[in-house]
Amino acid sequence: MRIRPGDDGPTAVVMLSTHPFTGLWQRPQQLAVRLARSYPVLYVCPRYASQIARERSPAQTPPLPPPENLLHLSPLLLPFERAVRPAYNLNLGTICYLIETGLSKIGANSTPVLWFYAPRFAPLLHRVRHCAVVYDIMDEHSGFRWARFETEQLERELLSAADVAFAGTFSLYERKRRFASRMLYVPCGVEYSHFAAASDRKLRPPKALAGAKGPVIGYFGAVDDRLDFETILLAAEKHPEWTIVLAGPWFSRRPKHQLQSKRNIILTGLVAYSELPAYLARFDVALLPFVINDITRHIHPTKVLEYLASKTPVVASPIPDLVRFYSGIVRIGRTPEEFIAAIEDAIARPDKEALDRGAQMAKAASWDDMARKMVAALEEATSCRKQQT
Repeated sequence: MRIRPGDDGPTAVVMLSTHPFTGLWQRPQQLAVRLARSYPVLYVCPRYASQIARERSPAQTPPLPPPENLLHLSPLLLPFERAVRPAYNLNLGTICYLIETGLSKIGANSTPVLWFYAPRFAPLLHRVRHCAVVYDIMDEHSGFRWARFETEQLERELLSAADVAFAGTFSLYERKRRFASRMLYVPCGVEYSHFAAASDRKLRPPKALAGAKGPVIGYFGAVDDRLDFETILLAAEKHPEWTIVLAGPWFSRRPKHQLQSKRNIILTGLVAYSELPAYLARFDVALLPFVINDITRHIHPTKVLEYLASKTPVVASPIPDLVRFYSGIVRIGRTPEEFIAAIEDAIARPDKEALDRGAQMAKAASWDDMARKMVAALEEATSCRKQQT
């Protein structure tokens, strides 16, 4: 990103994220470490009191060591900002102050690129000096129960202000592009070699699966209310010989004991990124078991490429992006019965040709390539804007 440095230092990228840097390793962190190879990066992810209990579990070790010029800021903000406007305004002021001091710490100038991941940060457009704006959309934010009442308005403001907007899913691209002057569909990437290490099934099984019996049916990622727990429970009841693994931190409002009461369901808690290939090497089938609603219709799970890189058969719910891009490679179950039947078929008749095609798709989708594409688009957009002015 060749935005010229100012007199007071190089131009930095300020990433305003909702994904903790040491949480589940996803798109924002993958892009941040790559941008930081060349540019100072402030990675800002606020915390709230409600998250403290979750943070008692071990943090996930980043798969890539953060470059020296990446500074991670995780301020603890006031609660109830959704309902109490003064708390929201004070929190925004705290973030502004941290950005100002953070830029000084990494020796950057005071007009950074603002790289947004959530509409609730949109007021910072008017509070923080900047040289360019990026909005990288991963979710339908208005669908979350904790979303601010004016989320759609704030998102329109971000889309209008953005020099370039990126959509991580094609369904979001189709839904949002009319509100942006420049938007590109840029899907997630994958650390291919990391997950392909599981393809020969020779990795030592993780301790959590040491006693797993029968076919192992697994999922890794956030265990939250997007998951179709009813289908998971039905599969556990119908096939007591299966071991069903949900590997990830528990964020669901559902009583945890409902799953823990099933002897063939294993809940592991947060799994280190470095250990995920060992889980995949033990999975006979990998799952993407989501309920279909206005949030999940617009996701494109990062883990689909991670599963495919390992040549593990995948069974998924009918998420539009998965149907669009992976039909014939990923088995789709549109009802609980179809979903369970697809798992049965994947166990009995793995499709080697489909697994090979899936691995090739994963191999062609590196995070490095995604980062380069996004940087080039921003560079082009800011160049055009300068010429117009």
